[in-house]
Amino acid sequence: MKEILCFGDSNTHGYMPGLGTRYPYDVRWPGVLARLLGAEYHIVEEGMDGRTTAFEDAIQPHRSALGYLYPCLKTHAPLDLVILMLGTNDTKARYAVSAEEIGFGLQRDLEEIETFFRYNAARAGTCPKILVVSPVPMPGTGGDPEFDAASLEKQRRLAAVYRQVAADYGCAFAAAEDWIGPELLGVDLCHFTPKAHRVYAEHIAGLVRELL
Repeated sequence: MKEILCFGDSNTHGYMPGLGTRYPYDVRWPGVLARLLGAEYHIVEEGMDGRTTAFEDAIQPHRSALGYLYPCLKTHAPLDLVILMLGTNDTKARYAVSAEEIGFGLQRDLEEIETFFRYNAARAGTCPKILVVSPVPMPGTGGDPEFDAASLEKQRRLAAVYRQVAADYGCAFAAAEDWIGPELLGVDLCHFTPKAHRVYAEHIAGLVRELL
């Protein structure tokens, strides 16, 4: 059985736009992915709302991926593939970091994954393949005071930044904006509708079959 870790923020968690509750498992994209791939694959959901690549703050503590990746990998290894989609929350105004600095955060996540498996290979196995996915840029702030015009511009630049980071680290790359447009986002202009979850899972399933 192939083990796949889906590591991300609220869109991996299944946050319902306008409500703040969580979609059922069979609606969330990891659940749809599990159904599409079948019994030969085991999907591990690790989505958390507000999660960043590497940045912490006092308003929403424990949101940095760096603070959780090691125990997460320790819990779920061995793994065949890690699907990593983060970055939207990093563009919040209070973090005051550039798209390139968010790319540095992604680099730290990739280094954390590689380092964990390098030093735990005897029990955790070899380093899995990694698929980096850049998030869908928000077409507007949706009234969320955490985002501003600069946030939206940073989001538009993330695909190019992530593509280069993925190439530098030998990871596969995909841009979610190639599959999901603004019409598939909810009323907050950030979170996936049920159709977006399905579309996203369908494209990810195709990439998984290519990679594994």
